[in-house]
Amino acid sequence: MAAAKIVSLLMPISALGIYLHAVFVSITLGFPFVIGALMYMWWRTRDEDYYVAARTATGVLAVNFALGAITGTLVEFGLVQAWPGSIYAIATVAFVPLAAELTAFVGEIVFLIAFIVTLRRVSPLTSIGLLGGYFVFAALSGALITMFNSWINVPWGTGALASVLYPYLPEYGPAAFETSVLVQVKLALVNSLLTSGTSSQILQDPQVAQSIGISLRDPFVALSSPYAQVSVLHNVTAAVIVGVSIAVAALAYRHLRTGEARYVKLLRPILPIILVLLIVQPTVFGDSMGKAVAAYMPTKFAMMEGALQTLQNPLLAFLAYGDATKPIPGFDSFRQACEAHGETTVRSLASAVVTGYTPGPSGDIKLRDLCLRDVSAAQSRVALVNSLYYTKIAWGVVALVSALALVSSVFNLGPISRIVNALTGRLSRRRLLFLLTLLILLGSILPASLGWYVREVGRKPWTVYGLLYPEELVTPTPVPATTMALFTAVFVAMAAGGLYGMYLVATRPLEFVRLLRRGAGLEE
Repeated sequence: MAAAKIVSLLMPISALGIYLHAVFVSITLGFPFVIGALMYMWWRTRDEDYYVAARTATGVLAVNFALGAITGTLVEFGLVQAWPGSIYAIATVAFVPLAAELTAFVGEIVFLIAFIVTLRRVSPLTSIGLLGGYFVFAALSGALITMFNSWINVPWGTGALASVLYPYLPEYGPAAFETSVLVQVKLALVNSLLTSGTSSQILQDPQVAQSIGISLRDPFVALSSPYAQVSVLHNVTAAVIVGVSIAVAALAYRHLRTGEARYVKLLRPILPIILVLLIVQPTVFGDSMGKAVAAYMPTKFAMMEGALQTLQNPLLAFLAYGDATKPIPGFDSFRQACEAHGETTVRSLASAVVTGYTPGPSGDIKLRDLCLRDVSAAQSRVALVNSLYYTKIAWGVVALVSALALVSSVFNLGPISRIVNALTGRLSRRRLLFLLTLLILLGSILPASLGWYVREVGRKPWTVYGLLYPEELVTPTPVPATTMALFTAVFVAMAAGGLYGMYLVATRPLEFVRLLRRGAGLEE
């Protein structure tokens, strides 16, 4: 099938673009906390070291914002080009979140520029207020994108449609779509895929759109999903943790290289922030996220827990469902649910939903066979998802323990500090601080990266969980591998150059200014 070959080429490139953009998003969301803490200490103490550090971090944030805008534009437009079938979602359920995200992006620009140009010209508290406004819009932007992604994972507002095809799935809220129209869209995609090998091109055909009709009744449905609301808290917090961890590791590295005590002083107001976030993320937001996955994405939950067979695990059941006696559904139960379809075909289902249904190539497909095929496709990913999920959790524990040890090393916490110092007695203070911040950095980046991988792979074999496959949304145009390799190389080079630019701002700000002046022709 032509679409399957194109999917295999574009899927990893799409993932790479998203991950590279996520680096800049994390700094965008995390550095306001760092700068705000430093500005607050400057206001309280009038110690210029805090102001200089805040100004340097602001320079990094400004360069990062520009790079985030560039990579974000490339990724978003690139995804639409690679997966043109997504235009259906963009024109319906994603319209409100994406339109609002553009407004939030403008708000980010306004507040960031206001913060930069007024730095030291207004009071520190006013600067902190402007920085807070920037963070609110940055977080809102991330939240709105997350809400659209959450709808792909849990298609809220589609009612019982997915559960009709896959009896082990729950209903996804009250129906905000015309069910008959959604079924017609699905049938058109499948029939085109079976006859021509690709299908996304039919969504560009005005005649097809006119014949199918308007599907969405509530354009705000993506904002009301309980899965989306939990995802926003979990994902935005993860990004903030990564951004703050980068700053903490950078300060510890400078302390390691120079031995200057001022870098430890600069760490002090930031450490309580990272510690609180690392405590709240797994215990509150992570717990809520796990409950949402268990409630709305049973195959993903089974992948995460390695449930090839239905499990009895009182602790896990209590955490997931609030009922220690409830079994954890495994893939055996999903197969059993599929068998309940019997000999029912797509034709019989479509005839009951779509007025004037005309049978196509998909009409004779048995729902049982379709259901069993997709269960097998999901089950094939169990070992990978399960191992990565628990690796993510392990590194999260490493980050939390390291943060506790770091706080105990920097602050005098009595017996706790003495225990930490005794356990790490062979390391110099400089090396100890850097090692702990490095573990925090790894313990934030790896869980965030692996968590996103589990989030995305956990909904497979679908792109829209329980409804649409990647093959139905991918571009019908064959893409030469050399072209994609060249594009990837250019994109990676841009990201690497941007990271180097931020490094220059952080370590040699005058050199960065000189390079800018040379680029503008103001200096030979």
